Amino acid sequence: MKTLTLITVVLSANLMLSQVGIGTTAPETDLHVAGDVLVQDSFKTGSLGTVAASDEDFKLITRTTSSTPVGEITVLDVNSLNVAPVNVIDYQFTNIYLDNLSDVDLQYSSNNYVVGVANFRYVGDAIDKATISGKESIGTFVVRTFISGGTWHLEIQNRDLDLNVGDSLDYHVTLIVYNKSFFRNMPSINTDLGGSNTGIASSVPNLY
Repeated sequence: MKTLTLITVVLSANLMLSQVGIGTTAPETDLHVAGDVLVQDSFKTGSLGTVAASDEDFKLITRTTSSTPVGEITVLDVNSLNVAPVNVIDYQFTNIYLDNLSDVDLQYSSNNYVVGVANFRYVGDAIDKATISGKESIGTFVVRTFISGGTWHLEIQNRDLDLNVGDSLDYHVTLIVYNKSFFRNMPSINTDLGGSNTGIASSVPNLY
């Protein structure tokens, strides 16, 4: 009977020691943290388990770089994402007044997304050159996305010249929409090259 009692005590002790709780006195797994986690050096995992098509309600653990101090561990709930990390969408704009697509609200929240432009095509009549400030010019053609009123907008136009009356064109453009849960929109870097065509960028963004 004494031997049986000793074995029972040892097994119970092993079971208790195999679970560690931080912020909780009742750990439910090998390591149970009740509260925030901060990892300031690195956060690595040896391997990721396979997620089957039938698996649901899984979460991603991430190390944030915007916390103070840097390194807070948080959960990225994939169920709360409206789009994938990177999305590619083709747009076509027709029946444009002259060539002036000056401001199109794309309706993507600037708080949630970063929107870039790729694969632009101009299909239709050409814009004639004109004299601007005493010189023959094709004008200033602009293709860009910008933020206004909390959403991303699109501008595609020649800011100086227009099509001839009766001419027409279509704009084809691919937008790349990045989810800010995975990407950050870094601040602009302005570099004065002093009239040279070579140089070094004035600063390096902090990517960490």
